[in-house]
Amino acid sequence: MRRREFLKFLATATTVAVATPVVAACSSSTESGKASAGADGKALDTLRIAALGGPGENLNISEAMSTATWAALYAVYESLVIAGADQPTMQLAASATPNADATVWTIKIREGATFSDGSPVTAEDVLASIKHVKDNPMHGMSYADVNLDASKATDTATVEIALDRPRADFVASVLGLNSLVYKAGDPSKGVGSGPYVVESGDSGQGWKFTANEHYPADMRVSDSLEIQVIADAQARLRAVESGAVDLAMDLPATAKRSLRGAEVWSPGAADSKGLLFILNTKVAPFNDPEVRRAMKMALDRSALADAALDGTGTPGADVPGLGFADYPESLPEAKFDKEAARKVFQDKGVKKLTLVTADFTPGMNDGADLAARQLKDLGVDVKVEKRDPTTYYSDMDALKKLPFFASYFVNRSLTSALPFLTGSQAMLNLSGFGTGGDWDQRLEKLQAETDADARAEQLKSLARTMQEDGGELLWAYANEIHGRAAGVPDMPVSQSVPVAVSLPPASK
Repeated sequence: MRRREFLKFLATATTVAVATPVVAACSSSTESGKASAGADGKALDTLRIAALGGPGENLNISEAMSTATWAALYAVYESLVIAGADQPTMQLAASATPNADATVWTIKIREGATFSDGSPVTAEDVLASIKHVKDNPMHGMSYADVNLDASKATDTATVEIALDRPRADFVASVLGLNSLVYKAGDPSKGVGSGPYVVESGDSGQGWKFTANEHYPADMRVSDSLEIQVIADAQARLRAVESGAVDLAMDLPATAKRSLRGAEVWSPGAADSKGLLFILNTKVAPFNDPEVRRAMKMALDRSALADAALDGTGTPGADVPGLGFADYPESLPEAKFDKEAARKVFQDKGVKKLTLVTADFTPGMNDGADLAARQLKDLGVDVKVEKRDPTTYYSDMDALKKLPFFASYFVNRSLTSALPFLTGSQAMLNLSGFGTGGDWDQRLEKLQAETDADARAEQLKSLARTMQEDGGELLWAYANEIHGRAAGVPDMPVSQSVPVAVSLPPASK
């Protein structure tokens, strides 16, 4: 996978993996410095969002990498499903129902769903959009089990999606990953069923949007939308602090202490990045599971999270998905036993290591430095090799041959994270864990399990195995921090990408 493709993958592979409420600031176009109150539920004038952008990105999944571009995509198009922290939330889909063995899923489109040109959203549009995703070299990986030839529209508003194998996790792990719907499956037309239509702009400067008159007014948070591209996080902080924008995404950890004129909002672990030290299970010394366990016991995660993330992080326990409903409550915290770790290192002759890192996302370099200091106290001399973040992922094959290196992932539910990070079919298996033994078979069994209680037990078992033997030392979750103006209505945020709609609560 080339670096650009990989960066797109990191940025977007889990873009719709979580929808949690964020207080969005909407401002009147006649005012500056203060957001208009939206407590009465009425759509406000203009919502101004500041986010990191990427010049040259067009509004299609093949090119979208940045928060700003994805926010623009979600302004124009709707996703069938947004998979929330508690359970999947339907957006364009009214329902998604499996057959008895989860090999066929029936998707019903929301009643009255209409494109911005006034035409109805049809089942054929959904099928064409799924084909568009499946044909994409990167995003299509998640749709590998979809059998398009056997899938069909049963009426104008109902689609049957056939799968090559049972996938009880289809909504959370596939539709929740990427299920945007375009008219005729063609994003080049710019016709979607989302709350807005593009008036002007591009990914270099940002966009202005007007209301889609065919979108339900009570589901749109503002009459117009502006997405401003501001690359520097400190500049975004200043913009929301001064009232130049209403919502600033992905601020520095220090914003929690420095914001005065605006408010800080941090959804917690469900809107976070997992920070990892990869223990390569294919090469020495971490091909020895005892050494992997010793390294996991050696680090004081709380101290790492507090120092590297300025008190805004949450210690990790080497299993992804913290903050999501399917994360096993009984899973213990990571064991911290310096003396036991010291003994293993001595017995196995682990005296010197090189930890490769880059400050690709905040906390990676600081965490590596702090870990090296902790390990030095245990008799292990760790050289921290800091690389250029712009080229860090340029050669993935070479990176995956390193014994010990830093990385990150966007947090998501455990059900979808396990096949994403582990096993022989994983899209982002950096440690090589689960490529042998019965791990793949256990994952397939989990994905096919339709009984919720049985699936929860299997998840718990897999999580414990990963915690004990996995090559992912997940030392912390870096909680996203956003700045907002006060006194305004809620809207979802999906993996730090704001979705400017008001969705009904997910049905239980």
